[in-house]
Amino acid sequence: METFEYIVGTLNDLVWSTPTQFPIMIATLLGFGIFITLKLGFVQIRKFKHGVLSVMGKYDHPEAVGDVNHFQALTTALSATVGIGNIAGVAIAIHYGGPGALFWMWVTAFFGMAVKYTECTLAVKYRVQNADGSVSGGPMYYIEKGLGQNWKWLAVFFAVMAVFSSFLTGNAVQANTVADTLNSTFMIPVWITGLVTASLVGFVIIGGIKRIGRVTASLMPLMALIYVLGALIILAININDVLPAFATIFENAFTPKAGAFGVGSGLFLTTFVWGIKRGLFSNEA
Repeated sequence: METFEYIVGTLNDLVWSTPTQFPIMIATLLGFGIFITLKLGFVQIRKFKHGVLSVMGKYDHPEAVGDVNHFQALTTALSATVGIGNIAGVAIAIHYGGPGALFWMWVTAFFGMAVKYTECTLAVKYRVQNADGSVSGGPMYYIEKGLGQNWKWLAVFFAVMAVFSSFLTGNAVQANTVADTLNSTFMIPVWITGLVTASLVGFVIIGGIKRIGRVTASLMPLMALIYVLGALIILAININDVLPAFATIFENAFTPKAGAFGVGSGLFLTTFVWGIKRGLFSNEA
């Protein structure tokens, strides 16, 4: 286990902390977000109404090619981000970067909308319809078909890495959080939680993307409602601290005073980088 943790830690540092002051990965992702936002003329603002109408089913057609409708596609994506990314992710950002990191998470989310729009549009444009009527798409397809056969190696590499990511980031992190919470709160052994979780998830996954879409479309509205109501209740209980909290966030975004290393040592870049890191993770951009 120690060896495994060392390997994961090393890879994590390579991707997210190289170089330490301002990682290349962050510069690349945020840079592309800014570039594509300008290139598409702030599509996340211009087409926001269109996006909402799409999710509401205005453009759904029973005979349209595809396995899930717009709403199911949205809930499938949200099911992986609301929770670990938006609760634990925010806590981690504040822990390491101070309150100001939240501001940079918001900024990242704004530009991330353009990144996500681009990703989804390319996935639809270059998807393939299989013989049985189902469709296959995603980055591995538009890398190969959009960039050409010379880039097929990158498409294969992405697909292989996506498998690792699905087990670790997609499942291990969330399953571990659920098991740890139930164990510490209700004294339920972690192996029982793991067995039940694996069984339920396995039942859904075996049914393919159509079953995943139906399940997330049923669960996500309730999940989102509980999430939003929980947040509103916490805000209502602490109503007198809401405006001061916003003031603290904006103040610390540019003049950070606290972070994981104590008062006075939470440098601007630490706040900036951690806000972007967790922002990219929480909104899946």
